[in-house]
Amino acid sequence: DGVLILKGNTNARVAEMLIFNKDGSRAEICLNGLRCVAQHLFMHYNFPEKFQIKAGQRVVDCLVQNSKDSSEQVIVTNNVGKGEYLGAKSIKISTGQISGHCASIGNPHFIVFDKKDLNWLQTFGSEIESHKEFETSVSSKTNVEFVWQDKTSTSIKKFIAIVYERGCGITLACSSGAAAISTVLLKLGLVSKNEEFQISMPGGTIKCSLDESENIVLCAASNVVFSGTLGR
Repeated sequence: DGVLILKGNTNARVAEMLIFNKDGSRAEICLNGLRCVAQHLFMHYNFPEKFQIKAGQRVVDCLVQNSKDSSEQVIVTNNVGKGEYLGAKSIKISTGQISGHCASIGNPHFIVFDKKDLNWLQTFGSEIESHKEFETSVSSKTNVEFVWQDKTSTSIKKFIAIVYERGCGITLACSSGAAAISTVLLKLGLVSKNEEFQISMPGGTIKCSLDESENIVLCAASNVVFSGTLGR
């Protein structure tokens, strides 16, 4: 759903990543993309297990470890720093009132604790994404996440989420969304500091925690899907 461009010298130990959405707009952060870039640098440019990637205004710590399951899969742990809780907000759309929580991970998120399906989100997601309440001097539109707890999970807290990404539409997963959800979960007392929990999206499950300073730590696998050459 987007294009990631590595900027500058890949011999440097702090790489810079530029992000372009499906509609051509620039994105401030993409943590799923950052995980893929971390894998690429580790596998093809001899980066060490620990290094940093700059995306937008954030410098994200990366820890990359080979997976025992596949030579083309790695496990990436990212300390993405603190999220910002921006408060509760209620908006009116064609189906009625929607109440949620706003958070920022360098990009805006509107998080609603309600169970919806992808068909509903496909129909009404753009109406929420582009709502006038999310127009600011620095950005327009918002990422949208609907979240609910999986009560069948007993060993570890697990939350289910579906995502309508700003500039992309429905996507299978969004790690900046997972980070924003983590910030709101902590703010609302639904998780504790240093507690590991999971957020499951249609594309997979990510392990999450927040440390004593409320820095968000995300851990998930990155897999090689294909490679190719873009003609000029």
